[in-house]
Amino acid sequence: MRFRNFIAALAAAAAVAACSQKDPAQEAIDAAADALNAVYEDAQKYVPERYAEAKAELDAARKAFDEERYPEAIAAVKDVPAKAEALAKEAAAAKEKHLAELDADWKRLSATLPDRFTGVGTRLDELGRMKKLPDGMDRQLLDEAKAALASAQSAWQEAGALQAKGELEAAVGKGRDAEGMAQDLVARLGMPSD
Repeated sequence: MRFRNFIAALAAAAAVAACSQKDPAQEAIDAAADALNAVYEDAQKYVPERYAEAKAELDAARKAFDEERYPEAIAAVKDVPAKAEALAKEAAAAKEKHLAELDADWKRLSATLPDRFTGVGTRLDELGRMKKLPDGMDRQLLDEAKAALASAQSAWQEAGALQAKGELEAAVGKGRDAEGMAQDLVARLGMPSD
């Protein structure tokens, strides 16, 4: 009888101990989740592997919590807030580097594309005045090239509008598209590529 009472008391003590760690485990998980949520956008974009590592720790803690392994849940997330702080710094540095690269690319595009368009336009005018086009060219190619130049210039204007609105990433993307179209035109018209 004493042994049964002892086992029952031990089980009750274990249940109380487990319950007493449930709230701290939930609080630790909530704090870790809040810390990761605060850095989610930039961390996910600029340091996704590191974010995934911290998120995996949080997920492991949630699993342990669901399985009522509260001490393991607490242990799994104890470093997550500090890692989130480090992620914020890493993401900020990566974002700054990315923006600097975009800015440099925008400056390069701004310095080269207008002249490229002018050169293609000049070449199209020269070809348009010729009575006999060079081998491999016909009037249809010339008309297609004129339409492609207009499309490239339109894309470049859209890029400029995006840049003016402060949407540098979208502007550079659109500018790269325009650059690709211009490079294709240069090749199709047999112009030297710089």
